[in-house]
Amino acid sequence: MKNFILIIIILFSFSCISTKNPIKIALNSKDKKIEKIKKNINEFELQIKLTIIDSSNNFKDYSFRVNSKKYFYPASTVKLPIALFSIEKINEIDEINLNTSFKIKDDTLTTTIREEIEKIFVISSNQSSNRLFEFLGQDYINLKLKAKGFKRARIFHRLSTANSENLISKKINFFLEDSIITLQNKNLKPRNLKLKKLKKGKAHVKNGVLINEPMDFSRKNYISISDLHEMIKILFFPKNFDKSKTFNISKKQLVFLKESMSKLPRDIGLDPKIYPDNYVKRFIYGDGKNILKNNIISIYNKTGSAYGHLTETALINLKYYSVILTATINVNSNKIYNDNLYDYKEIGIPFFAELSREIVKNID
Repeated sequence: MKNFILIIIILFSFSCISTKNPIKIALNSKDKKIEKIKKNINEFELQIKLTIIDSSNNFKDYSFRVNSKKYFYPASTVKLPIALFSIEKINEIDEINLNTSFKIKDDTLTTTIREEIEKIFVISSNQSSNRLFEFLGQDYINLKLKAKGFKRARIFHRLSTANSENLISKKINFFLEDSIITLQNKNLKPRNLKLKKLKKGKAHVKNGVLINEPMDFSRKNYISISDLHEMIKILFFPKNFDKSKTFNISKKQLVFLKESMSKLPRDIGLDPKIYPDNYVKRFIYGDGKNILKNNIISIYNKTGSAYGHLTETALINLKYYSVILTATINVNSNKIYNDNLYDYKEIGIPFFAELSREIVKNID
């Protein structure tokens, strides 16, 4: 009888909160970190998407200024599909798995897909992402995105490295017990993006020189807020989707992914003084305040920041509900791109932390 009453209370609570928009309630907060953004919504290019999931895995969706045709630079959030597709690709090759050692030509490190995926989520390693990029290649990534319905998403380049858009991937040797498998991808040139706001800012820096023209992002990586949000939904709630959209990932591999997405740097032996617990967790804990810690069961996320664009997507498990929250904001105040002068610490991260706390507070 007690369990029945508890279920009724939970279902009643879900029906109550579903009639109001937690995003709008959060943005009406009098907290200065939120008010600053609200006064200049257009300037900050804010987009937010939220899904509340009840105990029966039903979705209730909310959004704020989401526009998949309007460009923002997704930075390291593109590592989410790169990690997922890397697992799909090894599942298509009988001889290799997450633990098979491999080395890329001219690289100094022999590693595994497991190690590189873990570093992608725990410290957002660009080098790890680039190794998996060599393994996949642009063609494979973009064909996978299209096949799963993410038709506007497009991956052109590696991250923070020379010749980042090279269409010929480096050779990769996978080391088996008695042999070596060598892979190399040759890719077709992806079509330029056709989106709004592809030229950004009043100036940009190129090769150390200030150029007084907007920066052109038409051949930069792109994945929308809606696509990132949908990926988290599909990954964690595959039964809610048609099989053509779900990821070819085993239950054991999903457990590994969840562990990687929720781990802290200290969990893999890194110095907390260099890599604090909130190093790549901007929602809830980004500004160092843990005031809602007792209400949070777990957070699985991927964040990214570059050119002043700060983006994050996350599944946040609460006591009685789960939420998927995805947001992006542009905190490039001086409108000069690629000068590394951005307001992440001053504006972006504090806003993400407070926004997510306000949203969770109005649900849990």
